[in-house]
Formats: sequence, C-alpha cells, structure tokens
Amino acid sequence: MRIVVVGNGVAGMEAALAVRRRDADATITVVSEESDHFFSRTALMYVLCGQLSHRCIEPLERGVYERLRLTRVRARATGLDPEARLLTLADGRTLAYDRLLIACGSRPRPAPWPGSGLRGVGHFVTLQDLAWLEAELHGQQSEPRPPNEWAHLSVSAADSPYGRREVAAETRGRTCGSPLVIGGGLIGIEAVETFLAAGRSPHFVIREDRFWPNPISAAESAWVAEALRGHGALVHLDTHVESMVGDGRGNVDRVVTDKGPLDVDCVVVAIGVVPNTEWLGEAVERDQSGGIVVGDDLQTSAPGVYAAGDCASVRWFDGQRRPEQLWYTGRDQGRVAAQALLGDDVRYRRSTWYNSAKLMDIEYTTAGLVGLDLPGESEWFYEETGAVKSTTRIVSRDGAVIGFNFLGRRWDHEVLIRWINERRSLAWVLDHLGAARFDTELVPPLVIPAAAR
Repeated sequence: MRIVVVGNGVAGMEAALAVRRRDADATITVVSEESDHFFSRTALMYVLCGQLSHRCIEPLERGVYERLRLTRVRARATGLDPEARLLTLADGRTLAYDRLLIACGSRPRPAPWPGSGLRGVGHFVTLQDLAWLEAELHGQQSEPRPPNEWAHLSVSAADSPYGRREVAAETRGRTCGSPLVIGGGLIGIEAVETFLAAGRSPHFVIREDRFWPNPISAAESAWVAEALRGHGALVHLDTHVESMVGDGRGNVDRVVTDKGPLDVDCVVVAIGVVPNTEWLGEAVERDQSGGIVVGDDLQTSAPGVYAAGDCASVRWFDGQRRPEQLWYTGRDQGRVAAQALLGDDVRYRRSTWYNSAKLMDIEYTTAGLVGLDLPGESEWFYEETGAVKSTTRIVSRDGAVIGFNFLGRRWDHEVLIRWINERRSLAWVLDHLGAARFDTELVPPLVIPAAAR
C-alpha cells in the first residue's frame, strides 16, 4: 500500500508511526514544507528564551525516518486530484497514493490592518517564525541554517507560513527594543514572556476589556493582567489596532490604536490560527473556517483521503463540527486516522477536554466544560488569599461535576477527568480535592473552610 502523509507534525507523525507498527511493507511518504524533523510546537518559546535547543524540542531521534523506512519529501503540497489519487507538489512533481492523510495543521491568522506587510511584523507559530523572531530579538538564530534552506520553496512569508521573512533588525542595524504583541490568547502571552525574558518591556494590546475572557473570569483575568504588569509588560485592554506605520525604509515604526499611537520596532500578531488548507481548493469539502470536513472515521469527502489534527473539522460534544487545535487531540486523531486508512472500523471521539499552561508565573489547569453557560449548570468558586494565592472554579450540572478551572496551583488533570467521567458530586469532589493536588514541594495544601463549601 502506498500511503502519503502531508505534514510531519504530531498528527502526521503519530499516524505514520502507527501505520508502520501495523504494516511492515507499506510505502510511507511524509511530505513537509516546514521542517525536516518532527518538533514540539508548544516548546518554541523555550528555544527563543534560550532554555532549550532545537534538538531538545524534537520528541523523536533524527534517525527514526531511516530506521522505520519513512520517506521524507521537503516540499510544498499545492494540489490534489482525488480521482487520479495524485498529490501535486510546488516543484511540479506528483505523488501517487492509495491512501492519503492530510495533516497540514494551521497557519497564523493574517493581520487585517493597513501596514501589516512591513518588515518587523510577524507571528510566533511556525519554525520560520521562530527564526525570524530570534533574528529580530537577538540578531541571530540559535541554530544557524544554510542560507538556501528554503530556496527550493521559492516563496515569501506572504505566500506561505513557512516562507522566508525579512528582518527589520538587519535594516535598522540594531535588534528590537520596543516590541508589541497583539492578541490575548496563549500564543500572545508566550510572546510577551519571551520579550520579558530578553529584558524588553513589550506592549500587550488586547481588544477585549479583559485578558482571555472566555476561559477565565473577570476576577481571574484581572489577576493575570496585574501579574503581567508586575513583570514589566505594558498591558493595553479594550484597545483596537487601526494601522501600522513604517519608517520610510519599509520597517514598522508605529502602531496606531484607538487610544493613540505606540512607538514600536517589532510586532508579533497573535490573533489566532486558521486551518492551512487553501491549497486544496475544492478537492475536498471544507467548512467556513477552512477546516476539512471529516466523518467520525476521519475520512474526507474524497475516497481514500483522511484528515487529522488542526486542519480537520471534527464532531464536538454539542454535535457541531469544527477544528480542534490542541497538541493531544492532534496526537489522538493521528492514531485513529492510521487505523481508519488501514481498514479498521474506528470512530474518533475526543476525550474530556483538558489543558494546562503558565500565565506568567500563575499556574493554570482546566478540565471538562467551563465557561459555556450550559442550561442548568451551576458554578462553585473559592478564592485563596493566604500563603498561596489561587482560585478554584468547579462547574456542576444535573448533580454531577462537569468542569474545573484552577489558577495559582498545579492539579493532576487525569484525576480531574476521572471524576468527571465518574459523575462525582460537588460535595464528593470537595471532600477529595487533595487527591488531585500536584503542587511542588513545600507548597502548603489548599484548605477550604467549611463555611465556603
């Protein structure tokens, strides 16, 4: 069997590995425009901060492709002919397949403001974004690359999220000194942290009146904004970007907002991501977001073609279909897609939602359904203000806990998920909450007074 996988991210690689475990004879070809090696996208900020090397964020040894006989093709996929079962590459080559998995991920949402094409304006999603931001911030990349690395792609950053991007610092003759980050999600706050780690005081522009309004409450958001300001970030809430202005040489020099202009020399646009699927045209059905519509077996509208990861529009708990853009859901979808394309009768069902992060130095853990205002739900909230500052938010519905949101402490999401699946009551969870505690040594345990229960 000839199997082609487009994308060597977590979904594509999990699928390729799973197929090889099952089929020793299959011809497996992995097409990647972004990189030669599978890497952990969630760890890019640690490379930029100098805490990890590029090799450190590669989960697999570099010899895995040869060892498992996975053929690598470093190229852009530009078209698909489902009837002929041919994948077209930018250099004119075609790859024939019996089964095709599209795991091409997401691309940064384009900046919509006038002047967004100036040098010094970019994103922080791809490996090429990392190289650009390293050059803007440090004057060089942490892992020097041959100057012709992307020459065969023959694209600029405007054509592809993996294309070459010009660096304003090279024109100015100095590295970035006054950065600005637009967008209040996790990528935005990570970009802010990297600038702070480099000794800069970045502007952080958020169009909402509070940071991250959907996942966390107003009080929790105010706490995070306070922490950001305490570390040196210049937080601008309820502020709308109107345009970007250049310095006469093509470099960004000022960002105009509805609250006034901000003098800057580097801008990271972190306003979300969209499925990287424009190259498919009408070869497969896509939804309004650009996500590839798939059935529960992850098969697309084209026979023999499957999709997994950020680019796949899958069924959610509410019956709607939309992409899931998390590392672990991409991993799980890749494994299911491998089974499906090998002929197994399988269905993808996402497990209970969970996520964890650090918002500056504030721990964040969530599991289940929180912030959705479902009919019949109730919320229990407790704020700890002693030796440890923390908030605990627990959502219940029909007598059972359905979601958790924690700030300030570490929690074991596997325990929380088990309690949700076991439909434990709020009273039971409060009595056993210590079993999910995942704090580091010497951190006193959370004690909830009887009056707060």
